[in-house]
Order: sequence, then C-alpha cells, then structure tokens
Amino acid sequence: MVTDPVCETDVNPNDTEVQSEKEGEMYYFCSIDCREKFEMNPEQYIS
Repeated sequence: MVTDPVCETDVNPNDTEVQSEKEGEMYYFCSIDCREKFEMNPEQYIS
C-alpha cells in the first residue's frame, strides 16, 4: 500500500490506474480528482 499524497488515503498501486510521475517517482491516487489537484501544484504535496 502507498498513500495518496493529496487526501492521504491508502492506495494499492496494483489496483489503481490513477497515477502520475514527478521527477522520476510514481505517485498513486484514489481518484482522478486527487491526481488533478496534484498535477496543478505537485510541490504542495511532495515533501
């Protein structure tokens, strides 16, 4: 399990197609809405 960086929900990367790559790292999301928020301002969610 990994954590959705936007809403902090646990996500199984094997069960979701909602993902995004930033600086060589993959991020997985519970929904398209969370991915869109991340892609608009990734620095807000990457620590």
